[in-house]
Amino acid sequence: MGGQTTTRAVLLMILLTAAVPVVAKWIQGDFLRWSTNALSLLASGWLLWNVDRGSVLAWRVTTSLSIGLGVLAMLVGLVAGQGAWGGWIVTLVGLLFVGCGLLLVGVPDVRAYLDSRWATWRRGKSRGGP
Repeated sequence: MGGQTTTRAVLLMILLTAAVPVVAKWIQGDFLRWSTNALSLLASGWLLWNVDRGSVLAWRVTTSLSIGLGVLAMLVGLVAGQGAWGGWIVTLVGLLFVGCGLLLVGVPDVRAYLDSRWATWRRGKSRGGP
């Protein structure tokens, strides 16, 4: 059961890291791109939910995006920030995304939980279930 808790904590951390800046803008009254932001958050939630359900494709997309875009955010934060505190925050958020992606790949408890979910997912797909 430890793998389930750890996996869901990592998935929740990814979702919260993506959602906090969007929700902060909404709280400040910035609804300029609210439909795009809301759709992006819904798609992220759906993707992470499918990782927990056992979709290997969703796991691959999640880890690729977390690590790839995390590295990109780190680089943008370092280059664009040039010592400003905003740049350091973007760099730290990038590190957080990279860390979450690596946790989904490298923690044995998480992998054991996901392996069991993948087996269940495959059995359900072979029977024609969801």
